[in-house]
Amino acid sequence: MSDATAAAHYRDRQDPDSQTSPDEVRRGLLRFLEEWPVEGPLLDVGSGVGGNLPLLAQAHAAVGAEISQSAAREAKSRGTVVVADGAHLPFAAASFGGAVCTEVLEHVDEPAAVFAEMARVLRPGAYAYVTTPNYANLAGLHKLIADRRSGRHDWNPWGAHHGGYEAFMTGRRLWRAAAPHFEMVRRRGLDYGQALTGRFALTDRLVSTTPGQAVLRRLLPRLYAQEGMLAWHGMHIELVLRRR
Repeated sequence: MSDATAAAHYRDRQDPDSQTSPDEVRRGLLRFLEEWPVEGPLLDVGSGVGGNLPLLAQAHAAVGAEISQSAAREAKSRGTVVVADGAHLPFAAASFGGAVCTEVLEHVDEPAAVFAEMARVLRPGAYAYVTTPNYANLAGLHKLIADRRSGRHDWNPWGAHHGGYEAFMTGRRLWRAAAPHFEMVRRRGLDYGQALTGRFALTDRLVSTTPGQAVLRRLLPRLYAQEGMLAWHGMHIELVLRRR
């Protein structure tokens, strides 16, 4: 699927309820706003139906940019939104003191173009919070198999975006796209449960057993605390970046 086709798909998409971020990502965004010296105004790139906007508005004035007109119409009930492609933002250089981009860049073919545009509209030293699904784990093996069988790029562990486009994104690939414009100040893995099982029927059954549940209760808190190598292998990757 070409970049133009991916952009056209989401621009014309008419099921805005699917364009949301999971609760764990929303909690990560709250930590970002509380723990880092984020300044305003804030830009939410790929705001979907606007789930992030009320939270951002509690910290600073916030604007969403969303390519889907149907999602943007829904988002306007939650905050200020413009209809725009993340790779072509209608804002002047250095307009924003912070940016957010959650669960978006797996749906574009050129994340580097979006990072370049985010950097253009951010002030030097501004912070950005970015998350995507991460397939550097057992779930990635499931995606490779499922996408090859279907001939599409839409498998994910949550059953969302059927018939859409979801790239085989990894945390390291995401960071390579950001690195020319940003410094990484923190990385963190989210949702290790699905990363460990891959959503294969056999592993799902194993972790649902009493011994499997006991192992997860001991293991998952330790994984969530990781910011080193293991952080690259959660089901989501969370990057806190600073504009160079």
